[in-house]
Amino acid sequence: MVSATHFDDLLAEIRGEYLDARRQASLSGQISQLEPAEAAGRLVREHRKKQGQSLQDLCDLSGVAYSTLSKIEHGHRSVRLGKLQKVLNALGLKLWIG
Repeated sequence: MVSATHFDDLLAEIRGEYLDARRQASLSGQISQLEPAEAAGRLVREHRKKQGQSLQDLCDLSGVAYSTLSKIEHGHRSVRLGKLQKVLNALGLKLWIG
C-alpha cells in the first residue's frame, strides 16, 4: 500500500515532469516559426547560459570574436557557417543541415 506522503511525492514529480514537457513543447513550437539563423542563435544562447558561460567565455573557447558571437545569438544571417561551427563545437553541439 502507498502512503499518502509517498503518493504526494509521486504526484509532485509527475506534475514537474508534465510542466517541463509543456515548456519544451512550447519552445519547440516557437523555434519552428523562426528563421534558421534566429533558431540557431536562440539555441547557442540557451546552451551557453545552461553551461554558465558568459559571451566572453564562449569567445575564448571558440576563438570567435565577441561581435561575431553577438551576431550569431541575435540571428544575423551574415555570419559565416565556419564561425557558427566553431561556436557549436565549443558548446559540444553538432551542426546538422538538412
